[in-house]
Amino acid sequence: ADTTVLMLPALLFPLSAAIDLHASIEWQIEAYSAAAPSFLSSKATILDSTQKVLRNGTNGWTCMPANPSGPASEDGVWASAREAAPVCFDAAGLDWMKGWMARKKPLMKRDAFVWMLQGDLGFDNTDPFVTSKEEAGPDQWIESGPHLMMFPKDPAALSDAFTSDFSLGEPYTMFPGTDFAHLMIPASGYYGEET
Repeated sequence: ADTTVLMLPALLFPLSAAIDLHASIEWQIEAYSAAAPSFLSSKATILDSTQKVLRNGTNGWTCMPANPSGPASEDGVWASAREAAPVCFDAAGLDWMKGWMARKKPLMKRDAFVWMLQGDLGFDNTDPFVTSKEEAGPDQWIESGPHLMMFPKDPAALSDAFTSDFSLGEPYTMFPGTDFAHLMIPASGYYGEET
């Protein structure tokens, strides 16, 4: 049996217990709900990484893990909500997500706002399918902290309206010039500063 001890405030338990905890439906619901403000996520449908419903919602929003690489652990469980890179979206956001997952142009009826308050583990800012720093273009790797995104129905509308420079601390276009271009709106803690 694993006797490695994981220390949490006022709590000691074996690492295997932490893995069991993170595999629980309760932990997954809490972790994936952390992608959006509680006034949205508390009533959202929560899906796991296989898109199995963990909790039915009532407000038309959905939260789920969005890390395309999956968990790093051999046990297949997320080490943290941040590693899961949870995302919360409404029906229009789902249209974009479906396109991205299928690597096809999203067919959207309207613009969508999408939350990622846990951030992500990194993307090439110019290529929607590069998810490793080694494959990223020079100076294009960004590990995003907490943010809100706007997925436009017409991504071309962003091309001249916003910079694609993510280092400025202002809203910027991610994946510019592609069918997946969207506006990234950094929140407090985006660049790792304390909130």
